[in-house]
Amino acid sequence: MSDTITIRELRTMREINATTELQKAVWGMHDVEVSSPHTLRAIVHAGGAVIGAEAEGRLVGFCFGMAAWRDGELWLWSHMAGVRPEYQGRGIGLNLKLAQREWALGKGFRRMAWTFDPLQSGNANFNFNRLGTTARHYSINHYGDMQDGINAGMASDRLEAQWLLDSPRVARLADEGAPSNFAAPACAIKLVYVDEAGELRREQPGSFTEARYGIEIPVDIAALKRTELARARTWQLYVRDAMTSLLAAGYIVSGFQRQGNMAWYSLSREA
Repeated sequence: MSDTITIRELRTMREINATTELQKAVWGMHDVEVSSPHTLRAIVHAGGAVIGAEAEGRLVGFCFGMAAWRDGELWLWSHMAGVRPEYQGRGIGLNLKLAQREWALGKGFRRMAWTFDPLQSGNANFNFNRLGTTARHYSINHYGDMQDGINAGMASDRLEAQWLLDSPRVARLADEGAPSNFAAPACAIKLVYVDEAGELRREQPGSFTEARYGIEIPVDIAALKRTELARARTWQLYVRDAMTSLLAAGYIVSGFQRQGNMAWYSLSREA
């Protein structure tokens, strides 16, 4: 597939209406779950941006956000970003986020945030290693029960990615990309992990004294849900418990690593 991809703001109702079918294609959403084109048009009219990726005049990806008052300053809350399945893996999602960053910086925003499923290793790798985010907040069953093709069957737990748009690390990643040999610092202890026998384990120390802890997640949660839904749900509960405990103790999610058939978060104390 060699279509030329164009990234630009969507402004008219005709352009914005195309996001409805796109959302259904990306997430398998029902009508009631789709972000309304009328709401997106209101965001554009009020000075916000809906940014689209087009291939030969067809919308293949988009993202949008809204201003939010957080911690005494305006943040851009990025509510949704997605790319058609057949166009994924071509850097379109990255180009959409970088375009959103440039738009936000041009409007005076310094911070952007969004939520994502912490069990999705691809999203975690993208957020932490390609964009340079961190995370300080975990929301349990954030959207309640969801029935779309990706989220159905499990609680909608979400981790909040925070993107400091003008930090040196974020700027360097935006300009140069992530190094191919990236490796997160070693973790002394993993609080959630799969042992050598394939059993899922959860450690519960009486206190947190290490500089860094790890929390392992499935490499492919979608495949695990299809074959072992009970194990997927247990894994979610273990991750929820470990991550909320560490965040409450003053740690932040500072990194993510995938190696072979393993994937894990790294949490460290915030300076």
